[in-house]
Amino acid sequence: MKLKPHLLKTLISYSCVCALLYAPLVSAASYQSHKSIYQTAKVFIRDHVVSLHNQRPEIKIGKLDSRLKLKKCSKKLQAFLPRGSRDTGKTTVGIKCNGKKSWSIHVPVTINLYGKVLVSSRQLQKGSILTAADIKLRKYNLANLSFGYYEDLQSGIGMKLKRRVSAGAVLTPSMLKKPQKVARGQKITIMAQSGSMLVRMKGKALGSGAIGDRIKVINTKSRKKLEGIITPGGEVKVDI
Repeated sequence: MKLKPHLLKTLISYSCVCALLYAPLVSAASYQSHKSIYQTAKVFIRDHVVSLHNQRPEIKIGKLDSRLKLKKCSKKLQAFLPRGSRDTGKTTVGIKCNGKKSWSIHVPVTINLYGKVLVSSRQLQKGSILTAADIKLRKYNLANLSFGYYEDLQSGIGMKLKRRVSAGAVLTPSMLKKPQKVARGQKITIMAQSGSMLVRMKGKALGSGAIGDRIKVINTKSRKKLEGIITPGGEVKVDI
């Protein structure tokens, strides 16, 4: 049967339209969708940060190049942390396919996590021993605190400032140190405990240290050298 010219033209046009519409669908079905990659990265990062900080982060996934086409994975996508990745701030998360045609890609992400950190409540001078009146907690984006921070008041009380700080400054580990409680050569009390029995004796420190530090001491009567931990009261507790 011979088609009339106008019917043949219509059929050809219809076939062309179908080909144009169908071809991209077939092509797209053979590639991994960027949306699935983003979702895998987001779930992985959320669970990882929650496990570390016990709170949900704010996650922004960077866009991949729209021209990037990866073969659709025959298995479930796997996420991982590349070497050098951070827990907060700008970083990357790895997504890989372990299917028949394997591939791996790094996805840029920005992780914001908000929490209360220790700050100075007023201007403080170098050498100050911090009290509860000197410090307070304030909410910050932890992603911006690359030099570290403290998350509770007790971490700061009794610590000594290495330098002057302004009011509202975030206190970092590099700013604080334990104040020296015992000096080398100082006469001290040695506290020895065995079960419920507690004995105190005179001694001399053979080293300097702060509360919680372990130093060597000597019993001034027996001349026996011992090692113990400096207590808040300035005694050195040894085990016997």
